Amino acid sequence: MSKPVKSSFRFLASVVIGFGILAAVLYYVGWRRTLGEMANLGACGILTVIANVTLTVSLWTLSWWILLRSYGVIVPFRRVIGARLSGHAVTYMTPTLYFGGEPVRALMVSGASTAPTTRVFATIIVERFISGVSMILFIILGSFYALLSPTIPADDKRLYLGGIAFITFWILVGLINFAGNLKWISRIIRLLRRVFPRWQSGLTRAADKVCETEDEVHYAFTRHWKATIAVLGLQTLATAFVYIRPQVFFYFASSTTFTFPQLSVLFMLNILLSIFLWITPGGLGTSEAGMIGVFHLILPRISSEGVVAYSLVYKFAEMIFVAVGLYYLVSRGVARIRHRRDFAVQDDSQRTDPDGPAYCVGEEEKPD
Repeated sequence: MSKPVKSSFRFLASVVIGFGILAAVLYYVGWRRTLGEMANLGACGILTVIANVTLTVSLWTLSWWILLRSYGVIVPFRRVIGARLSGHAVTYMTPTLYFGGEPVRALMVSGASTAPTTRVFATIIVERFISGVSMILFIILGSFYALLSPTIPADDKRLYLGGIAFITFWILVGLINFAGNLKWISRIIRLLRRVFPRWQSGLTRAADKVCETEDEVHYAFTRHWKATIAVLGLQTLATAFVYIRPQVFFYFASSTTFTFPQLSVLFMLNILLSIFLWITPGGLGTSEAGMIGVFHLILPRISSEGVVAYSLVYKFAEMIFVAVGLYYLVSRGVARIRHRRDFAVQDDSQRTDPDGPAYCVGEEEKPD
């Protein structure tokens, strides 16, 4: 069986599994009661949910556009929108929420610019990294209230601390690596050449490309710090819209309000669910099942059917932008990606970058 056929089979299998889990969840909570909770949202609630998702996606796109311009990657804004939505759609439909469509949007943009592909990838890495920092800001701010709140059980507080430590650790690792330009990722890839000698040539090329990208990301903290700060502000605002999603839905559906600690714990646990349970397209089924447990821990009075309705309503709103991204990808992006992928190596080797590194080699290969 060829690799494309295997990939298609795995995707179809994940879709079937997702719908199966969702069907089981709806049978457990009652699909009629779930539809009733969705109907309670009302027209104003539905429009508010759509506005929430629209503003979030718009801020993500604007953030990336600012980074592209600060790095000297000048492309039409409509191309940035199309590439961002296409990448988001691919990421949304693959078994990982935070990465997956990045190569797609990088290739769609780099084909319209003279900048090296590694520089375009660097803007994506910086955007993802800053998004992680904005998440940490909300989690840390809420942690002080959550740990002191008498309404949150001690077991939940320990779980909360564990989640904070897990997410913060990896954010700090990335911050130290990129800010200090320590090149940990490319060094690890070079070390793998000793473990897999038959892949030495491919690993060397991969390490060189990753090393160039690490240099470009380092520039975000040195040469492009103004744009980095601006993007941090926009990403923080985008994260705020994600942060208040439970409040938006349940306020209109049942007039329920959340405290700041409760929203913080829900936000953190939903991030962890997205990391570990996003194993079906759109997290179908798995996210609904996981959210029932999360809400039961934090706010038991929220019914299971209400939690499922909350998850599905936001999925429907997000699917609007996923559909637009997939349409743009199929109608305009596939040919550009194929052309760009075929000539990426020649293009990058022929381009000169007076502001970038002259070489990027391992420590043992550096000239005296």
